[in-house]
Amino acid sequence: MRYAQNIDFLLASIIYLGSHDYYWARSPKNMAEELSLDEERLKNVFNGFPGIYRRSLRKANNGQHYYALQARYAQKKGGDVSDPEEVFYIDPLDTTKLQLLITFVLQSAEQERTSRRAFVTNFISITAAIIAAMAAVATAILKA
Repeated sequence: MRYAQNIDFLLASIIYLGSHDYYWARSPKNMAEELSLDEERLKNVFNGFPGIYRRSLRKANNGQHYYALQARYAQKKGGDVSDPEEVFYIDPLDTTKLQLLITFVLQSAEQERTSRRAFVTNFISITAAIIAAMAAVATAILKA
């Protein structure tokens, strides 16, 4: 998955999951309904960025797994590694951590765009060099 192609879903879900003071985790169906997002695409984003989102072992009543931000899950108190309920008090991310996640996503998307532009530029340069070389060979053959 690419950050640049999913920036809208990434930002919406990071802000929601990072700042909500009641839900720390949500199923794609419930979150998509609440935020008016496409459910299938949201599920693909959750599964496509496992470094950002944590998939719960438990499932919601609708049969889907719950998803949370890795950074928020890491704030659980003590050494408890069990899978908490959807509604379980885990502090929302402070603004510094939330900003760090948003900055990471934005910079990753920009890096993808820059890499794509560099690839296109290099492709055009190589194509132009090949055409120029072919023209030089053709000219040399015609002069001979």
